[in-house]
Amino acid sequence: MNILGGFLLGLGLALLWLGGLGMARFRSPYVRLQVAGVADIGGAWSFLVGLIFYTGWAATGGLTVVLMLFLLFTSPLATHAIAKSAFTRGMRH
Repeated sequence: MNILGGFLLGLGLALLWLGGLGMARFRSPYVRLQVAGVADIGGAWSFLVGLIFYTGWAATGGLTVVLMLFLLFTSPLATHAIAKSAFTRGMRH
């Protein structure tokens, strides 16, 4: 389980790093939202699942699942709110 946990931790960190790189690279707010959404869900979830496998369920399992559910519901809402405000302000590309 430590090998799987370490792999998922590394994968999550890599996805989050690539998301940060994409945020710095792209200029369009909509492309940035796409990059942030993929990095947030993919990277954070991989990292948190890896944390559960690496440390065990007893150490952080319950709290980590609550955090994953929080991210699952709030990340799309935040992305939608930012995209709607960008569209309202007239940012078309």
